Amino acid sequence: MFVRSDWTRRGLGRRILDACEAAARTEGFHILDLMGTLPGVPLYANYGFRELGRTDVTTPDGVTIECASMQKPVG
Repeated sequence: MFVRSDWTRRGLGRRILDACEAAARTEGFHILDLMGTLPGVPLYANYGFRELGRTDVTTPDGVTIECASMQKPVG
């Protein structure tokens, strides 16, 4: 997910994560995994995700972005 820069710090990302976690719990999932861009890492860490490692991801148009693999138990 990406939140527009003029909508940051309003709780939108956290609400999306809450909805995703609730849906995962309803469907019986026990772990959430994500690949986050570095600007998103603080949000995910504050939400309870832990960083497993970093890797470069290349988009279809050839742009390479450093990302963090993160994981959180469904609570």
